[in-house]
Amino acid sequence: MCDESSPRLNAQELGKLAAARLAELRAAGEHLQPVVPSCRKLAAHCWGQAWMRHLARCEAGGLCLAPGRTLLRHGCVLDVRVAPGLITAKVSADELYEVSLRIKPPDDERVENMRQLCCGQIDSLVSLLSGKIDDGVMQQLCHPENGLLPEPADWHMFCTCADWAEPCPHAAAAIYAAGVLIDANPSLLFTLRSVDAESLVAAPILTAQRFDTAALSATFGIEMDV
Repeated sequence: MCDESSPRLNAQELGKLAAARLAELRAAGEHLQPVVPSCRKLAAHCWGQAWMRHLARCEAGGLCLAPGRTLLRHGCVLDVRVAPGLITAKVSADELYEVSLRIKPPDDERVENMRQLCCGQIDSLVSLLSGKIDDGVMQQLCHPENGLLPEPADWHMFCTCADWAEPCPHAAAAIYAAGVLIDANPSLLFTLRSVDAESLVAAPILTAQRFDTAALSATFGIEMDV
């Protein structure tokens, strides 16, 4: 059973140790990007909330993520970077740990299905990133099996800790911290998943399958070669 209090240091000790490590690393010249949640629910906007709901579904399915929330809330995520297919982090607990999460990108069929779903339904990139799109489209884009959000089977985790759990508390903290970054900058979700957001906004493309060739032939008195 997953216990949110599993980090052995208490909240005050975790926070003090993390702050001291952050100051020490910055004094040594490291440029770190600590992650601090902006609200109690960890996310306040559309895509960040979708990420957190997805993690809640994963947790309900048996994935142990609660210790990661504890670490994040106590300021223990000292650095997180999001790149195509990759999340890297430095997480402070009893020691300072390095975390790397490689995330398998969606296959071509899944991406094409998302493009077809969005085709002509989204009027601008701003609308997509702000979540101001049709509810049905949004639900499909956030679908755990067919949308943008990565399934646990897509995650390949590494941490310098000795914990054999997958995810360990430090990897779980990095996953939650990535959601906080996505909440502030939704384009990072598309970066992480290696999906071109602009391609989902593109205007519909007329293809041969969309033409009623028989009707066109009858109307213009010509034979259509498709």
